[in-house]
Amino acid sequence: MQQNKKKLPSLVVNSNSSNIDCLTLFFSCMEKFIGASFFSKIYLFIDKTEYSPPSYVEVINYDSKDNFKNQMVKCLSAVKEEFILYCNEDYLFYDECNLNLAEQLLKEMEDSEFSFVKFVHTNLEIYKNYKPNLLVIDGQNENNFSQTLSFWKVKDFLKIHENCPDSEIGEKGNSLGHLEVFAKEVCRSLGVTGLCYYNNEKQRGQCHFDSEVFPHTASALVKGKWNLSEYYSEIYPLLNLHGIDINQRGVF
Repeated sequence: MQQNKKKLPSLVVNSNSSNIDCLTLFFSCMEKFIGASFFSKIYLFIDKTEYSPPSYVEVINYDSKDNFKNQMVKCLSAVKEEFILYCNEDYLFYDECNLNLAEQLLKEMEDSEFSFVKFVHTNLEIYKNYKPNLLVIDGQNENNFSQTLSFWKVKDFLKIHENCPDSEIGEKGNSLGHLEVFAKEVCRSLGVTGLCYYNNEKQRGQCHFDSEVFPHTASALVKGKWNLSEYYSEIYPLLNLHGIDINQRGVF
């Protein structure tokens, strides 16, 4: 009898040409602590640049003049796989990842109505218990959408972005509107629910916690500067190893 083939997620890395130094660190850390073979495909969303990623990466270019919402809709529409691990380039993996547990959590989402599994717990949410170490995020949750490291069903992630008005992230959102704010209301209107994995990991910063499944920096860059205030022991050695001048960006 033929066994069912194990489904692997693809990896989506969102970046831009101003963060090539951090993107270089990202792929180095990913190779060390996860390995490219864990993913069915690896995508890089980025504006046009002369940067050449590792050979296993498929580049999907967006127009830098587009707003973030339209950039994401264009790029996500090109992803053909069913599941992704979504991250930004400054989510730097810094310790061995629990890939067996990650596969179990992917299976949990695959066989359910849940659209995502989030790996960064914050103390801003009101959760409902689902299973041991798994909490439900639904429409009643204040933080029902975030760009934290997460497994996503691609069709649901795309649909959320398609239903958002034109919007941006970060400081650009101050003028056009923040996508994460709009997406929360979209998730409520669409009835999007998901899970958050939390196993009493230590708190990092004011409101979020580490991940034992995918130990990573969330985030390595804050306002364009290296986030050494929260991740000194994780980031500083990486900068030295790769010969990156810390003064070019500065320190947050």
